[in-house]
Amino acid sequence: MAVPNGINSRQVPSLTAPDGVRLHYEVEGSGPPLVLHVGAGADAELWRAAGYVEPLSKAYSCILFDHRGHGKSDHPTSVAANHIDRYVDDVVALVEHLGQPSVSFFGWSNGLSIGLKAAADHPGLLNSLVLFGTLTRPATPSQIAESTKRRLAAMREKGWRYLLDDMVAAERFPVPEWFLDRVLATDTGPWFAYTEGRPLWNWSPWDAMPRVNVPTLILAGELEDPDDVMGEAAALMLDATRVRIPDREHINAFLYSEFVVPRVMDFLADRSAVAPT
Repeated sequence: MAVPNGINSRQVPSLTAPDGVRLHYEVEGSGPPLVLHVGAGADAELWRAAGYVEPLSKAYSCILFDHRGHGKSDHPTSVAANHIDRYVDDVVALVEHLGQPSVSFFGWSNGLSIGLKAAADHPGLLNSLVLFGTLTRPATPSQIAESTKRRLAAMREKGWRYLLDDMVAAERFPVPEWFLDRVLATDTGPWFAYTEGRPLWNWSPWDAMPRVNVPTLILAGELEDPDDVMGEAAALMLDATRVRIPDREHINAFLYSEFVVPRVMDFLADRSAVAPT
């Protein structure tokens, strides 16, 4: 049973997804439920290490979710088990498991696409949406297939360094070693499978944007999104605000929690009670 504006503290912090994958989460704080979903690499503890949980948990029940392939959840490595639809199914199952009619969702990196698809495909599941990161502009199926082939070859050669080396080089400030260590310790199998399945999605975040009917805050580092692609994304959505984080690329934008948290808190305070129409 859920408690008003919060999560039952007796809830067992694990659930089984519709396809049998065991999923782990933790709850910290009290108040309206807020799901925290990272992308590829690391696990839900990253939110605590980066300074998000302590301030957010003063006003929200923070649900630190180890999505499949990460942390204490199961690590399936098949393409089918890592299709984006399975990740969205997991969010639906999590919300149902928690006994909540709806939740706020905060997704960083690949978590951005998961939240966007969940909001578009399951109206009423999310009551507000924080999307943190950037997207590429729309591509054709053949372009997606070709880029995926190239990416997979490089990923299998370099592992997480395929992502990290370029991101670190693009940052204006040093990236802490503890962050790199957390990503490098993550199982690569699910990430490879998720990437390999990208041409099979038959889904574009750009098609989903106009169908998202909940208040949305979009955050992106200026260095990771120099052309303000996420400003274009916000313009396609019914109720979206875009905030650019100065002098940061993808990693350090996330780690700049002292800049991000007050803006997220203000947004959630204003918008989380607004019901979808």
